[in-house]
Amino acid sequence: MKHIKFIAIISLISTFSACTDWLSIEPEGKIVAGDYWKLESDVEAVVATCYRSMIENDVISRMIVYGELRSDNVIGGYGISENLKKIIEANIQPTNPYASWSAFYKTINYCNIVMHYAPTVIDPNFSQSKLNAKLAEVMTIRALSYFYLVRAFGEVPFVTDASISDTQDYSIPKSSEDVILDYLEADLIKAEVWAMSAYGKANANKGRITKNAIRALLADIYLWRNKYDDCISVSNRVLDDPLLKMIEPENEPFSKIFGLKNSTESIFELQFSTNNYTYNNTINSFYGTKENPAGQLVVPEFITIDNDVFTNTPEIIDVRRKDFIAPKTTNNVYPIFKYPGMIRTENSAGTSFYTYRTAQIQPANWIVYRLTDVMLMKAEALVQKEKFGEALKIVNTTYLRSNPTLTDTLAIENYNDKDKMEKLVLLERQRELMFEGKRWFDLMRMARRDGKTNRLVETIIRKLTENQSVVSSKMKVMDALYFPIHEDELSANGKLTQNPYYESKYK
Repeated sequence: MKHIKFIAIISLISTFSACTDWLSIEPEGKIVAGDYWKLESDVEAVVATCYRSMIENDVISRMIVYGELRSDNVIGGYGISENLKKIIEANIQPTNPYASWSAFYKTINYCNIVMHYAPTVIDPNFSQSKLNAKLAEVMTIRALSYFYLVRAFGEVPFVTDASISDTQDYSIPKSSEDVILDYLEADLIKAEVWAMSAYGKANANKGRITKNAIRALLADIYLWRNKYDDCISVSNRVLDDPLLKMIEPENEPFSKIFGLKNSTESIFELQFSTNNYTYNNTINSFYGTKENPAGQLVVPEFITIDNDVFTNTPEIIDVRRKDFIAPKTTNNVYPIFKYPGMIRTENSAGTSFYTYRTAQIQPANWIVYRLTDVMLMKAEALVQKEKFGEALKIVNTTYLRSNPTLTDTLAIENYNDKDKMEKLVLLERQRELMFEGKRWFDLMRMARRDGKTNRLVETIIRKLTENQSVVSSKMKVMDALYFPIHEDELSANGKLTQNPYYESKYK
């Protein structure tokens, strides 16, 4: 498989920024297989490359495309590419570049290289505990990469050996979802023991893998697999950490979390900085900038008006509606303000003023996990265990922060059965995590529990002004929720087979 094959010459090592001084700088091409692995600093430098590969545009763009694009949260905006437009229209062909998984396998192979060579390093300063901590980081980055692939493609080739030789067999068949996720769970359980709890600086505490980052990923995997008791248990280990704190409404949560970055709510976010020339160009292109607020993706109008996404009554406006979505432009579209924005202020008359980040000076981080995400994972698992009161208490915590003028909580008598509570938690996750690459996976979990796509289809077609019947027809079967395998992968690897929905469609 040509996109998995890599000679062990790592050429991407560089620093993230002066602020992220936990990363090493190494000249391009210096690391050549076993000749390189002599010191602890060598291991640290290649671990840095694993992180660096995750902030490449090809990875960040797929995190958004796989987790957000087909949901009801976004539609095509200004200058949307034909490839993105076709995905929104449920017309995904094996030639679409977003059907290529090579960016994630590139990260996976860097992690595999560390797993292969790091234990061979003989350095008196490199203790077993230090080695284990480094292995925990790359095991988790690898697990996160595979979890994206499993959710996007279903079954994928599962590679845990480093690609270090031209004599290796790179034709590898797909492994089942259960085989892959069983392995990832075992890895993460081990990594949680080995990992650091913190690194001493905010950008490293939030930008490197910690015990809480591992727990958040485990909770996500458990929820995906309907392992609700396990999800609740590991979520509790995150929520019990006193250093993770929700930001109170009077302290401007939006600005702290997304504008200033690395907040007390953050668990793991990918770091971008002008000091090392990383600008998060995917956010700039997809979500917009100060100069061009409307990016390739914008917000469907139905989300912006008074309805049950952001309001319970016409008089109550959820503050997230204002914080996350900018006012309608002269082109009659609603831009995404979350991530491109720095801060929203409001005068006494209720008029909002939007201050954007300067993309080339203050690039946005990409948040993978934060506290409220884990809280609402736990709430979703509690609903499936029919513990509605506990789940509602969690929902009220996030909901009331964004509706600070309310004096009453969401009442249990209004959400006294599983169907109502399931819908409420799904809705609160949409409100809280909108545009963070979560919504499509939330809808997929719902459809997987249902065993059919009816509710998912009813949800996503609300954003479409045309071709609703065409999209509904295409999305009738569960296999249509996944991406096709790119034709280049099929040509390069004779042991691969196309995903079932696309097998006959594109022969």
